[in-house]
Amino acid sequence: MKAKCPQHERCDLAALELRLWLFMAVAALAVAGALALGLALARTPGVQDWLPSGPAFFHKALVTHVVFSFQIWLLAMLAAASVQPAAPRWPGFVGFALTICGCLALLLVTLAGWGEASLNNYVPILDHPLYFVGLALCAGGIGGALFRPRTGLGLVASAYAVALLCFALAAFRLPSDLEPAFRHERLFWGGGHVLQFVNTGLVMWAWQRLSGQAQTRLSALAFALLAVGALAALVIEARLDPQGLAWRQAYTQMLWYLLPVPPMLLAGPLLWRLRRSLDWRSLAGLALLASWLVFALGGGAGFALGAGDTRTPSHYHAMIGGVNVALMGLVHVVLLPRLGRVVRSVRLVRWQIGLYGGGQILHALGFYLAGLAGVARKTAGAEQGLDSVFKLVSMGLVGIGGAIAVLGGVLFVGHVLTRLVRHD
Repeated sequence: MKAKCPQHERCDLAALELRLWLFMAVAALAVAGALALGLALARTPGVQDWLPSGPAFFHKALVTHVVFSFQIWLLAMLAAASVQPAAPRWPGFVGFALTICGCLALLLVTLAGWGEASLNNYVPILDHPLYFVGLALCAGGIGGALFRPRTGLGLVASAYAVALLCFALAAFRLPSDLEPAFRHERLFWGGGHVLQFVNTGLVMWAWQRLSGQAQTRLSALAFALLAVGALAALVIEARLDPQGLAWRQAYTQMLWYLLPVPPMLLAGPLLWRLRRSLDWRSLAGLALLASWLVFALGGGAGFALGAGDTRTPSHYHAMIGGVNVALMGLVHVVLLPRLGRVVRSVRLVRWQIGLYGGGQILHALGFYLAGLAGVARKTAGAEQGLDSVFKLVSMGLVGIGGAIAVLGGVLFVGHVLTRLVRHD
């Protein structure tokens, strides 16, 4: 006989909320993929004239592609991770509704061709009031899922609250008559750095769940240090001018000196305990191994960056890739089983994790090698100056690795959406 939950209605509502947030997270990746196709069309002569805002659509689609693939996907997964049967339900459902409205606003502005694209770091934007409204709705919606009792992610939620506060403080302190590109860069610089603590906390949580290990004093200390590191942003905001160079450099140093310790403090002992007990060919083991390899590659690259070359995208693509592959494993191993959606094809999921993780390693490695040769970031075509065999091979590795990773991502999105929609 199938066991019944003591609080059956609450368990059903928790399952519904988890399903909604998972659907939003994976749908965000699907939207990002569709916008990537729009990027290709925007570079096609003749076709680009039929797109919203013509050739300018390329940069506008690029902005929203980044927002959905790096922000909406990760934050929706954070909301999904926060779903617990004992937590109050209404903040999660209200938060989901707000986030949906925010996503629709972002897409409306993009597809209508409104606003100028600002390719600032962390959260690029389209300079249109409705786009800012969309971002605010998404931020508040995720907060609705996190800022409630008994979510199990209290310290990560505190870092998210600090990020929101930094965004608000920057908006309040920066004069409105600043040059737009400079203002947008400074508006999202501080909070964007704090969001990296949030992403790190999310991947640490995923590592723990994939490992099946109970929390220890050392892992609790790692999460506590992560929250304290995020709080350092408030000291920066209190002491420094957001228009000054010292303010900008302080946030960079915050990532250098405070962010690396918590994941190493968690992953090192975890790897030691699991070295003989975990089946590394299992889905959980493969996801952990791929995540640690890609994440470590990105972390190492972060301590040896150049000035304006492709070593910078090597660093952040690998870091985000390490987070993504852990979350992909988490969805298959932990979250879908909570909904009664067991993996039907282990071989397919292994291929998906392997393709995505392996592709990200090649992609990041190619970027780093190209950066060593002096290839500038944020360039394309002839502007890259690929005047040597080494540069050509390095950027070829970027393309091959990216294509492999995209294939893994497509398999993930298709498989998970199918499992969420089907009722068997």
